[in-house]
Amino acid sequence: MGEAVSTLIALTDEAATHSAGLKAPPTSTPTFATPLLYINDDTQCRTGTSPNFQSVAALSRGTTVELVGKDTLQSAWLIKAPTSADVCWVLAGDGSPSGDYESLPEVTPQPSAQNAPPPPLDKGSIIANFACSYPGSSGESITTILSWFAPKYVNGYRIFRGDTQIADLPASTTTYQDTTVIVPAGSVTYGISVYNDVGESSQTKITVVCSR
Repeated sequence: MGEAVSTLIALTDEAATHSAGLKAPPTSTPTFATPLLYINDDTQCRTGTSPNFQSVAALSRGTTVELVGKDTLQSAWLIKAPTSADVCWVLAGDGSPSGDYESLPEVTPQPSAQNAPPPPLDKGSIIANFACSYPGSSGESITTILSWFAPKYVNGYRIFRGDTQIADLPASTTTYQDTTVIVPAGSVTYGISVYNDVGESSQTKITVVCSR
């Protein structure tokens, strides 16, 4: 009788231990990584999702910023500006997201108060100071400083050398310096366009000539 009771107690303890091992572990609150955006190349963070909107901050390649929203339709991220309390937009192709970015809220950018693209700069408002050097028969180095009078209600300027864009400047900048090499006694043509939320003007062009 005593042996039977001891055996039953042992089996009961074993069953209880086995049952305890099948219980689910205590639940814990999941943690989510902060959504971040790694900037793939130098870019601008703007007040809207178009490259014509006003720049809030210049972002260098390799910078990491915090994501706060997204506009899936326009393929853009809303971020915290790294140097201020502002938020601004970066196009999706300019950065790589990480963390819990899929749960970010959809945000609709504020509509623009502007209703027409700006007119082009008056050619008479552009000044070009330049200096030529003659390193050899293969070419000449020319350094040009462009400056212009700022029109009202623009977001920025784009500078072109020939057909190639070489700069995108904020509205507060009205001067630009460029150095390039041209053929002996040659010339170089620069273009400046103006843009706002709605669009971009045609280029106003100016040509500088090196002569011996």
